[in-house]
Amino acid sequence: MSDSYDAVPLTAASLAAWREEVSAALAAVTRGFEEKYGYGPGENAIHPPQEDDRAAAERLAEESPGFADLAVYYGEIGAVNMGDIGNAYFLRSGAEALDERLDLPEAGGTVPAVLIGSDGGGIHYAVAGDGAVWRSRRASTDSGFVRITNDLAEFLDLLRRSVHRFVESGQPGFV
Repeated sequence: MSDSYDAVPLTAASLAAWREEVSAALAAVTRGFEEKYGYGPGENAIHPPQEDDRAAAERLAEESPGFADLAVYYGEIGAVNMGDIGNAYFLRSGAEALDERLDLPEAGGTVPAVLIGSDGGGIHYAVAGDGAVWRSRRASTDSGFVRITNDLAEFLDLLRRSVHRFVESGQPGFV
């Protein structure tokens, strides 16, 4: 596992590699989980996209150039459930995300954004029209957002690193 982020454009191949690496790390989390924590693991899986996720990807690609990475992502990956990683991470499927919209005043006016997921404490993650990923300050979409990465690829790298960190040390993640 690399601790640094090297900008890599999202492609079907890079997402396949991400899915494979993260899936293997998630499997490592579940081995011996009950013995270590005293209860069974929840769902920790990366689901393939469904047909409606792919249709949502096409609609997002047409909507804004900033959503191009989202379109590539949802063409290759469906819902992501990491219920036992840190405080948990959940990424919506493309079909769900397409319907989860908000405006981010912090992004410079009222910039349209797509809510892509949340953590187990209710913190929300959104991709703005410029492609940057934003995190809610509190467990509410009304609490304001802060920019955490410049693009979706960097956000996915933080999630990847978060899974590895949890496997290695039991410590929560980076997002």
